[in-house]
Amino acid sequence: MHEIRLIAAGTIKPLPAIFRKGQASTTDEVDPLTAGSAHIVYCVDYRTIDSPKWSELRTRLASANRRFIVFGPNLDSASIVQACRDGAHDVLDLHDSPARWQRAIENAVRAQDLWWQLYGSQLEAPPDATQLVGRSPAIRALRQAIDRLGPTDATVMLLGESGTGKERVASALHAAGGRGEFVAFNCAALPADLLEAELFGVTKGAFTGAQADRPGLVEQAEGGTLFLDEVGEMAPAVQAKMLRFLETRTARRLGSNTVYHVNLRIIAATNRDLERAMSDGRFRPDLYYRLAEITLHIPPLRSRSEDIPLLVRVFVDAAGERFGKFFDAIDPELVLKLQAHPWPGNVRELKNTIDRLVLLHDGPVLRAGWWTAPTLPASAPTPNEASIPPLERAVTLRTRRDRMHRAGELVAAGGMSMFEIAKEVGVNPSTLFRWRKAGEL
Repeated sequence: MHEIRLIAAGTIKPLPAIFRKGQASTTDEVDPLTAGSAHIVYCVDYRTIDSPKWSELRTRLASANRRFIVFGPNLDSASIVQACRDGAHDVLDLHDSPARWQRAIENAVRAQDLWWQLYGSQLEAPPDATQLVGRSPAIRALRQAIDRLGPTDATVMLLGESGTGKERVASALHAAGGRGEFVAFNCAALPADLLEAELFGVTKGAFTGAQADRPGLVEQAEGGTLFLDEVGEMAPAVQAKMLRFLETRTARRLGSNTVYHVNLRIIAATNRDLERAMSDGRFRPDLYYRLAEITLHIPPLRSRSEDIPLLVRVFVDAAGERFGKFFDAIDPELVLKLQAHPWPGNVRELKNTIDRLVLLHDGPVLRAGWWTAPTLPASAPTPNEASIPPLERAVTLRTRRDRMHRAGELVAAGGMSMFEIAKEVGVNPSTLFRWRKAGEL
């Protein structure tokens, strides 16, 4: 429920209909914007702008980070321009329709909420680029799991789409354990014949080009953590040796008969369907169960769009430092556009997008008009639609209107989350939230 606070120079006549719903109160005080007060909107009588107290009031509104609306009867162009110059978020006429007033107030609330998400946490604790950034339930649950699992030596399997930040989660698990070195390796980076040597080491003369003894990654990670990314790409021959290593924590360098023992923790990650790979004979079930002692699912970005404002701020600050540029504000409309995009490349794609915007443009404001959402290939279903049989999508939900109608029915019925409803009707969750914000559900 929105709360309207009137800053008036005198009695307002006629009173707009939206003020007569018990939501409005008259005040000369301005409360600072906080995490729980974005619903409060200050509406300023245009006569106040000409009063001696306006200079102080305008300063208090700006200091409180408030988006205010100026209103009055039959305002001329000069009054409207002056109000905008003084920082008004919108200018309304007393005779504007209730719908116009409602939209203006909702836009002000949305702008305040976005401002708090982008900058408000700076008043508390600035986000650390090395941490998991976000306030969504999924990220909070992931942090709790990291806090519980970090101090243990449990082998953890991280499952998630490409670009969701699996290495960041692995690093956080390692840091929470307070143990030795963190060594990361991408199992798809080398062919099978070199992968074994990279993991377990090689002795001089073991093969052409082996001109000196070289320790493997498991030795380098002694006392710490070895992170195996894209473990689903590991060749079958290496899988057998990795299984042996996990069972005994012993290995031999390629070309050597000497066995060495290593004390380390293993964290693995994949964006592949390992259950299907096991059924197809491409991945050993016994290795999977060794690696997946504990399984953590990393949520895709489209399922936690509420984290995008904070991620954008962190990425803008990091890119600004990297490229020597400064942006002191981000257009809220840009954030809304970013939240509406499904981000098939997840956090990595979002970061690359922000890097490009910062590199190609100059501050002080990162503008919405600088970015256009890329068009996704029509032949490729969105990740949410992929689990819905194509024939069923074509027959039962053939048009946008069909999907919207069905979504409205499910919302009214209750019992399902917005993300479950989005999957049911075959749209991205961001689309569903956009429909709801527009009042179409």
